[in-house]
Amino acid sequence: MNQTQVAPVVEHPRTGDGFVVRPAGPGDRGALTEMLTGLSDLSLYFRFQTAVGRPPRPSLIDPLVEPTGGCWVAEHEHRLVAHAMWAWAHGVTGAPTAELAIVVADPCQGRGLGLRMVALAATHAVAAGAAQFLVVVSAANDRTLRLVRRHWPTAQAERDGALINFLLPATHATWLA
Repeated sequence: MNQTQVAPVVEHPRTGDGFVVRPAGPGDRGALTEMLTGLSDLSLYFRFQTAVGRPPRPSLIDPLVEPTGGCWVAEHEHRLVAHAMWAWAHGVTGAPTAELAIVVADPCQGRGLGLRMVALAATHAVAAGAAQFLVVVSAANDRTLRLVRRHWPTAQAERDGALINFLLPATHATWLA
């Protein structure tokens, strides 16, 4: 798979929150499979917008650890608890577009980890040349919808059945770093 080469982004664990964020890679396949297997059906659906087998097929895991952009995992007490990534979006007209995606284990949701990880992915995508982001969100995913609307209040949104596709300007990503 072609992977964009950019200067590495160094993430420093926050003192006191117990999460260690680091770049992901092929060696994380097993731990990521285990994390996704343990997610609630709703969390899996919000991330993938479809049913996901348990355990997830390798064809689902492989692009998560070797995307066309970058990917990171978060660990807590030596267990993988989150994954974030960006990949070049195809079929989007206009400026170079990076699709952002994240999933956080159910017990760790609502603690700021998702925002922290999406900020890392967005910052990396901008460094690689992204001018805008594509974020595909289930219309029922209130938490992610609030995050997008809070940080990009004028974002373009297009409804696609049960999904909302946002095109977000990367110029506003400076707050993420």
